[in-house]
Amino acid sequence: MERVGIYNRCSTEEESQRNALASQALESREIAQKMGWHIAEQYIESQTGTVAYKRNEYQRLLEDMGKDKLDIVMIKSIDRLMRSARDWYFFLSRLTENNLRLYIYIEGKFYTPEDNLISGIKAILAEDFSRELSKKIRNAHRRRQEKKSGCNITCEMFGWDKVAKDTYVINEQEAEYYRTAFLLAKEGKGFYTISNVLYEMGARGRSGQRISQAQWRKMLYSPRAHGTMVLNMRSYNFDTKRYEKVPESDWIIMEHALPAIVPEKYQQEVIAVMKRRAESLPAQVTQTQPAVPDNRQSPLHAKGYKYDFTRKLICAECGRYYYRTCYNTKAGKKAVWKCSAFLEGGRKKKGQKAGCNNRHLPEEELYCYMEKELLKRYEISGKEKECLQGELMNAVRKSLKAEDDEGMLLKLLKEQKKLEGKKEMLMEKLLKGVIEDEDYEKYSKNLTERICRLKEKIGGIKQEKEPYNNYEMRLSKIKEAVIEGKIIEKALLKETLKKVSGIEVHKEGSLTIM
Repeated sequence: MERVGIYNRCSTEEESQRNALASQALESREIAQKMGWHIAEQYIESQTGTVAYKRNEYQRLLEDMGKDKLDIVMIKSIDRLMRSARDWYFFLSRLTENNLRLYIYIEGKFYTPEDNLISGIKAILAEDFSRELSKKIRNAHRRRQEKKSGCNITCEMFGWDKVAKDTYVINEQEAEYYRTAFLLAKEGKGFYTISNVLYEMGARGRSGQRISQAQWRKMLYSPRAHGTMVLNMRSYNFDTKRYEKVPESDWIIMEHALPAIVPEKYQQEVIAVMKRRAESLPAQVTQTQPAVPDNRQSPLHAKGYKYDFTRKLICAECGRYYYRTCYNTKAGKKAVWKCSAFLEGGRKKKGQKAGCNNRHLPEEELYCYMEKELLKRYEISGKEKECLQGELMNAVRKSLKAEDDEGMLLKLLKEQKKLEGKKEMLMEKLLKGVIEDEDYEKYSKNLTERICRLKEKIGGIKQEKEPYNNYEMRLSKIKEAVIEGKIIEKALLKETLKKVSGIEVHKEGSLTIM
């Protein structure tokens, strides 16, 4: 029995039709069954009006075509597959390379080399139609923006939450970080410093990643901060498949489109400080009303930092704090602490105020030195250390007994089977018209992500199970790690460092603990 992979996707003009995708998916399955083919996979693309490389199901189909999973690829028509002549010929080349056949069920026939000219013309016509449609959609967006009836913002914005169409409210936690960035910039701090300080305070982007210095610069200069949106700054070129800059005269400016995080006047003052700093002129902080309360504590003196030495290492040469930097080496990641004045201006030269010539401190050496110096003040005997190790191993022993690998593996496999069953049930509901395309996309994506995470956990347990399947052996390995890794000593050092107010770093290499 021949194996068929069915690709379903609605065109943009069909998108408004109720259950259009579900109807197409059901229709294609019925045709495949009538032809006597085994449905190996069905690729249901819930997105419309998207370029080929952004379509997840289409990309999955291309991957499966090279894995000997299919004999036939079945589509409704060429324009459901793509509307780009270039993408069409690329698809045909992949089809030929893998010795597969293409069945277009609306025409009731297989694609043959003799159809090359006709199909090429169809692909060109579909591309032309898509180009015209793209122009109409772009024009509609522009008119809405010009009439101030819609922003058409599709991406998430740091500092605001979207609650309805073109309606945003301030995200207070993110806005607090945003205002702190303005405060630091007004104090004359650079973007590198701002990025580091706010990262240590817990500021993260919507994806959970560090907000880079370039991103903070863009956010601080953006009129969005005081509620003004500047739209139509770039436009997508259908022919080159790239975004191009739009002349400034064609930009659309919408004032009061967002709730303001800082006043416009305050933002302009901060921008003036940043520009003067960029020109290497002394940045004088203006004495006007700040956007944050005067009694607010500067974030540079806040507590609860991510790293042990943050705001503790002070340069004896210039009085600035040391910052942590990381490098990738063959041996792994290496952390080095450097004076913030050096990070901003490099090595100090004659006649220049910027920069610093103090030494760098590798984190590993720093820990060794502090361990020797600090633990002298808080010495513990060998018996006390053994007692602490014993208590730690008892806690580990209880943890291992409570959750053994074998039991966890069975639990995860059962959960995986349950989720896969839910995914199959979801597909049946879509085909029967019980749920709509939008709901199917949302729940299917969630289930797929959960299944992937479970598979990773199962794979990890199976991989690690072999050398650690013996309970006592595992305990022995953990005990070795505790002793060799000096976990007890490190824990004591962390607690002791909390009592240290500062560590002065001298150029000749000595450290003074305060």
